[in-house]
This record gives sequence, C-alpha cells and structure tokens, in this order.
Amino acid sequence: MSNCICKGNWRAIVKEYEPLINRKFKNGFDGKTYIFFGIVHGDDDYYYGMCDEDNKMFLSTCVGSMEQNGLILTD
Repeated sequence: MSNCICKGNWRAIVKEYEPLINRKFKNGFDGKTYIFFGIVHGDDDYYYGMCDEDNKMFLSTCVGSMEQNGLILTD
C-alpha cells in the first residue's frame, strides 16, 4: 500500500509540466526572465516555481496555465 499524500490533480499537473523544468520563461507583467524549477505544493494551492538570474524565487498560482499567468516560454 502506498503512503502517497497526493490529492486531486497533483500527479496530472506534475506530469504535464515536468518537460518544462529548466526552461526559460519571460514574465509578461514585470519583463523578467525566469527558469521554471517545478511545481510547488503549498497549504492552499499549487504553484509554478520560478527562479530569476539572482536566484530569487517567484511563485505563480497553478489556477490558470502558465500563459494565463503571463509566463511566456522563450527557449
């Protein structure tokens, strides 16, 4: 028996976005370039985990797609 605590769409979201890990995205709202490092599970939501060139983390809600959140793939 598995001890997995995954609930809802967690596995589907991870599988869908896994190929984008380490890819660059431009944030259409602030103009910065970020590298996607994966899906982050928070207490209240799932987030797209992004890191800028200064290693500052940026989390964007997974409620919509990356594009709907202003994140445009650049590479």
